[in-house]
Amino acid sequence: MLGYGARLAYGCNIGACFSGIVSGSLYGWLWLVAAFVGNVLGTRLRPVFGLKVGRIRANGCEKLQMQPRL
Repeated sequence: MLGYGARLAYGCNIGACFSGIVSGSLYGWLWLVAAFVGNVLGTRLRPVFGLKVGRIRANGCEKLQMQPRL
């Protein structure tokens, strides 16, 4: 899937986003929206597959507090 996506984007997926936005192309902005929506959905679906979502401490430290698996 990743290779197919890279082929459709004519190179690196992130490169498609950055160069598309900088050049003012619509596909760059569409890629950014699709990537954001995909990240949100992927994070929401983690518990469905038995994976936990890491939480950042309230004080803003970088160390993630991972919840133990059941």
